[in-house]
Amino acid sequence: MTPGSGLTLAQAVRWHAAIDRRRSRRSYDEARPDSADLDALGALAERFRPFAGARVGLAREASSDMFVGIVGAYGGISGAPSAFVFLGRADTPPQTVGYTGEALMLEATARGLDTCWVGGMFSSVHAARAAGASPGERVFGVSPVGHAHEAVTLKERVLFKGGRPQTRMSVEEIAPGSRSWPEWARAAAEAVVPAPSAMNRQPWRLRFEDAALVISFDGADTPRISKRLDCGIAMLHAELAAAVRGVTGDWELLGPPDVARFTPRLR
Repeated sequence: MTPGSGLTLAQAVRWHAAIDRRRSRRSYDEARPDSADLDALGALAERFRPFAGARVGLAREASSDMFVGIVGAYGGISGAPSAFVFLGRADTPPQTVGYTGEALMLEATARGLDTCWVGGMFSSVHAARAAGASPGERVFGVSPVGHAHEAVTLKERVLFKGGRPQTRMSVEEIAPGSRSWPEWARAAAEAVVPAPSAMNRQPWRLRFEDAALVISFDGADTPRISKRLDCGIAMLHAELAAAVRGVTGDWELLGPPDVARFTPRLR
């Protein structure tokens, strides 16, 4: 059983409000974020490590070599001045990296910065070096951090329909029977709907059993970008929605195809 992440109510409210404001952006104006914002993000990355082995490194100056790939390819990033690097060890459960990384992504959003989860089309070598990765740490993904161009670029419109996919599964599709769940659990499922995932695949499925919320994924896992990493992002969204409704709890990591179980604490 993993103890609660130590989320404060203020953090939960702040990050929950950022969920619907977050957009995946890939073209940046190269202007470096305000130093105060970078300092705050760096400090959060150092202290917010709720799961052993999973952490986020902040590259205050991201070289163009970090983001690679053919022009227009999925994940193609241009002009990013700074970056997050999502790190773990070989045996680190991917869902813990997704959970930890999404906290930094939502804090960046709350500060008016733009980001984008990138699980491919990046240089692990350059990302690890920029983030000061330790020997044995693996780069699970990266994200640009900065200010996107005010107007959505043609590349973004063509590839991602205006910077955000228009089609998402409904709450009923990802959480069958959730209309009869407790209010906090239903709200948790609703907060998962807008969560980002690789190629917008939305692999998460939720069920309510034994007074707990269980997150799993559909089909087989994928080796390059694990569906469990996506589900880790969903874990944080679900916990934030529960927290703003006064429900706190603990996560228990589970074996595939299950990902984790959130059990509310007795008051």
